[in-house]
Amino acid sequence: MKREMIEVLFLMAVGYLAGSTLFGRILPKYFRNIDIEEVSGDKNPGTANVMKYAGIPLGLLCLVLDIGKGYLPVLWAESVVAPVDLLFAGIMVAPVLGHAFPFWKSGRGGKAIAVSFGVLLGILRYSRSVWLLAALYIFFSLVVVIKPNEKRSVYTFVLFGSISALFLLFDGLPGICVGNMLIAGVVANRNWADARIGQKEFRQKEKEQAEEQQVPFHR
Repeated sequence: MKREMIEVLFLMAVGYLAGSTLFGRILPKYFRNIDIEEVSGDKNPGTANVMKYAGIPLGLLCLVLDIGKGYLPVLWAESVVAPVDLLFAGIMVAPVLGHAFPFWKSGRGGKAIAVSFGVLLGILRYSRSVWLLAALYIFFSLVVVIKPNEKRSVYTFVLFGSISALFLLFDGLPGICVGNMLIAGVVANRNWADARIGQKEFRQKEKEQAEEQQVPFHR
């Protein structure tokens, strides 16, 4: 096996292990004795739930750490593998895959939004993908409003992956474009089941609010 391949596999393993460190689960348990997955409705050890149940300061710390565990492995890898190389795509997706499907939790982790932004910030000097992802989130939050959050994430990442595929056709950086597509696939897959559950809960809340206000509820 070539040395480059060994280094790539090592970097992928490091990225996956970093990603699988769920700070949203670990920090509230350690500092506040709160099991975020137990108390939250969606069982997600993410920043929003940490802020809601364990406080904003701890939530912000989790956000920084989740971004960092995507950012640092990719930044380190750039000195070993060129972003134009397709092998770089595997390094990009590794932290996201670890966060979404950690080996130590029967494959069910967080929704992998913050860590995805961390990975894209790590390649900022080569690609502006992070601004594309941010713009899509803003579009589906303020212009064409999609609820609940999980459904918004599915739409955002599917479109993000599709646009990345178009860039690949027009001679974009193959490693980064394919990496974006892989990240989009992992995050969309992780959020898909929760989006269906979240949609039912969202409709139920709408119905209850309409009944409380004595307003006819229309499906």
